[in-house]
Amino acid sequence: MKKIDFVYEIEKHEDFFYSQLSERGKRQYAGLEAMKLGYNGVKIISKRFGLHNHTVRKGKKELLQEELPPANRIRLKGGGRKKNVCNKRFD
Repeated sequence: MKKIDFVYEIEKHEDFFYSQLSERGKRQYAGLEAMKLGYNGVKIISKRFGLHNHTVRKGKKELLQEELPPANRIRLKGGGRKKNVCNKRFD
């Protein structure tokens, strides 16, 4: 097996693994890969996965803080789109 074929196989499996992650997992995985690459890692990984540089940096920051995420939650409580509530009464 040539080195080029091996790299292609690894990238194929990496893409599949990445597609199965939640938002937080994708962000943190991208941050981990950027830390492995060191200098210029954020730029390389953001292009590789199609993420914004700030997203990769946020993933790195989350990993360095080593805080456990809330159980069974992807977003923090109160995150996401707010419900459209209309308090007007129609008479």
